[in-house]
Amino acid sequence: MIFKLVVSVWLLLQWEYGAALVQQNRRVVDLSNRGLQREDFFMKMQHQIKIYEVNELILRGNKFDSFLDCSTKLDNLEVLDLSYNQLKKFFFLCTEEYNLISLNVSHNQIEYINDEALTHRVIKLKELDLSYNDLYVVNDTMLQHMKNLEFLSLASNPIEDNIDAYVFQNLTLLKHLDLRNISSQFFSPSLFEPLVNLEHLDLSYNPIEDVPFLPTGIKVLYICGTNILHLGSFVMPQLRVLALDHSANLTSVLLNNFENLTQLEILSMHDSPKLADIKLRQSSSPLLPKLKRFSLQNCALQTLHEELLPIIQKTAVLDLQNNPWSCDCRMSWLNAINVTTDLRSSFRCQRPEQHRGKLLHDVPSAELECEEPPEAGLDMEFAGSILYPILWLGLALSILGMLGAGFVYYSRGCLGQWVRKMRHRGTDTVSYTNVVESNNDLVRILPTGETNEHADI
Repeated sequence: MIFKLVVSVWLLLQWEYGAALVQQNRRVVDLSNRGLQREDFFMKMQHQIKIYEVNELILRGNKFDSFLDCSTKLDNLEVLDLSYNQLKKFFFLCTEEYNLISLNVSHNQIEYINDEALTHRVIKLKELDLSYNDLYVVNDTMLQHMKNLEFLSLASNPIEDNIDAYVFQNLTLLKHLDLRNISSQFFSPSLFEPLVNLEHLDLSYNPIEDVPFLPTGIKVLYICGTNILHLGSFVMPQLRVLALDHSANLTSVLLNNFENLTQLEILSMHDSPKLADIKLRQSSSPLLPKLKRFSLQNCALQTLHEELLPIIQKTAVLDLQNNPWSCDCRMSWLNAINVTTDLRSSFRCQRPEQHRGKLLHDVPSAELECEEPPEAGLDMEFAGSILYPILWLGLALSILGMLGAGFVYYSRGCLGQWVRKMRHRGTDTVSYTNVVESNNDLVRILPTGETNEHADI
């Protein structure tokens, strides 16, 4: 036993020594925030630091306006950080193949990446950060050589809808994709289809109204700050984190839409100003069996339905702070169950006036009255799904009725005119048969009915 312990300690020390030796042999050069311009580095600095031996080069926070590999030797470089500069372009043209694994060009002024930037020469690249630039288009060839890429960020670029549907076609190894705040109103259904290994996706702060078609293997999904109105069913059996925070138009959520999320641990919808209703219909199987945290603070919730009891009882952290709770008979069931002190402090009454500012659990159940009787099991969402088609059908029938009545009225008018014309065709004109000569050498023309009266004239 002692021998095994000694051997284990010796192996551990050998491993730590080896790791320290690798770290010691790895050359890291940090030239951050020195105000360096391109000429300062390429003409002077790189020769002093023997750039060809460097494994990690950090040029963050300087004044580079471009970076051209032909002006330097990057034989052993694995990590290059050019963030927070003034870059408008970068190139990798003059070496057949680089060992570059991580490239950070975020927070620059890049508007377009041509075919001479991310070439086959940097095919080993695994991490690429292009966030916070001025990219206005992402074409289908920009990333065609990035077959080993695992991390990609295009966040906070004014791309809008100018992202090609096949730009990710070769990124089958990609695990982390950040498309946050690119002003896109729509994502093509085929955009994410090639990303069979994608685990982390951020689509937050884009003005999308629907959740796009996504890979089923995603584990972390952020769709905060969107214009999504309704949530459909999610089919992502490996999803662990789902964030819908700051959803401006979301008014109601049916938790049954998450019934396929059997691995979900964190569900967050906080700071959604119109979210007033969380519903749960009876389900044959346990819903969200692994949920550990549910965040609903700073929303528009006024009441909680008793059907939510299974979620409340099994969720370790349930944050319901700062909601305009209406402490009436619909909330009385909460006083009858055991809840944690933290959860109890979440239910501070805003209505009715006599309970304003009180905690729900401090109000006697007898005083939790309703001005109107509670809904008798009527699911308003279900009722609305029936009512709206009926209303539309009634409106359509009304319009058809009006058109039919107008047609009949018009037809009758035309028909009546035709009948009157036929009926009075012989009487609408006057026939003249007599001509009488007057003393004034004028001729009087008399109708037939007047001939007898004037016969003696």
